[in-house]
Amino acid sequence: MVECDTGRLELCTDVAWCVSLQLTAPPLDEAELRAALDPARGAPARTLAEALAVTRERHGIDFASARARAGIARGHLIDVVVELPGGRGDAAEHDALDTLLELLLGEARVDDWLGDATVVPAPRGGALKVVQARPDAARFFALAELKDALEAAVAGIHAGLPDAPLWSLGGEQRWYLLELEGTSEQPTPESDLVLVSTFMPELLKSYFAGAPFASTRFTRAHELFAYLRYENDEADVRSALARRRVLEDALDAALVSERTGRVIGGGMGVRHSQVHFALARAARGVTVVRQIAAKVGIVGPEGAICFCDHALARVDAERSRPTGS
Repeated sequence: MVECDTGRLELCTDVAWCVSLQLTAPPLDEAELRAALDPARGAPARTLAEALAVTRERHGIDFASARARAGIARGHLIDVVVELPGGRGDAAEHDALDTLLELLLGEARVDDWLGDATVVPAPRGGALKVVQARPDAARFFALAELKDALEAAVAGIHAGLPDAPLWSLGGEQRWYLLELEGTSEQPTPESDLVLVSTFMPELLKSYFAGAPFASTRFTRAHELFAYLRYENDEADVRSALARRRVLEDALDAALVSERTGRVIGGGMGVRHSQVHFALARAARGVTVVRQIAAKVGIVGPEGAICFCDHALARVDAERSRPTGS
């Protein structure tokens, strides 16, 4: 079954991290890949007292009397609003909040799960009570509870996801058709998509909208989400679509039979196409995709297997940085 999403989604994504499609390319180092996405990577969470002290020292802003609320947003991101008595809600306070949250929650949690973080002014405390209570005041809680609230939200999101990898589930899925605002001016493999079909619409909406993407927000089975991109050889749209469907079916059959992954969608653009998949065993999955692509005749310099996690793009940037910079 296919349902059409009536909203047109503006395409804002940048490519994350890609490996060659060539059969002769080196095998994927899955251990290195997993280490770059480890939920315990980066700076660990610190105590509230430490986070407040460091933030105060760096920014001159004291959040000791602040209160917070958190909620789940699009793409399973968690938005945080902090109410600061006597605050102004300006850029300096937002910068200070970014520092506070990274210290309090830990670098990986912020990278993978945090959506918008906002500071809003609140009345200063004092002897006089506010006559008219703010309508949303009851939704705020002590800053000391924020870390537990975020962990509870993460657990709740994961509880709603399958507890086994997608390749093992089988059964018919409900597919959705998404319409994207692609571009035909100097199109790139990531910029010219106009139609995408998928049975994981929330995942692809989040990725294509350019929101921070982390596979962990959409799987309990430690799968990594990736896609095969390639340039269309066919001038006729129907021929290009037929070829992509052949590729999707062949990839899905091979990945499932290898117990390594499953196709979750595909996209069609002005000059480029994509096939999206979830990989439970990324190294083996990359090998399978390379083999099937070669059989179907997917060649060309723009062909690649790209992983969606934004943390990998930062790792790639670190590698390319000159020594000593």
